[in-house]
Amino acid sequence: MNLSEQQMEALMRKAARTAVEDLLQKLGVDTVDVRETQKDFAHLRTQRKASEQIGTWTRRALLLFVITSACTLLVTGIKGAFADLLK
Repeated sequence: MNLSEQQMEALMRKAARTAVEDLLQKLGVDTVDVRETQKDFAHLRTQRKASEQIGTWTRRALLLFVITSACTLLVTGIKGAFADLLK
């Protein structure tokens, strides 16, 4: 069986397409309705970004709490030192 170069290329393209579609289906990606798959990935991206923002805001709140606590301790210490001096 002698295949021309174009026939061989077409056969390889078909085999590659079949392999990719099979792999995507095994991964749970809908290869028939591409729009829905794109919407799913867009939703995942939105959820990931929201999760990252929550992490950022949590770190900021924790840092603010630590700074506020340190300032409170400093002010309380200064008040205590002045109270001892004024007695």
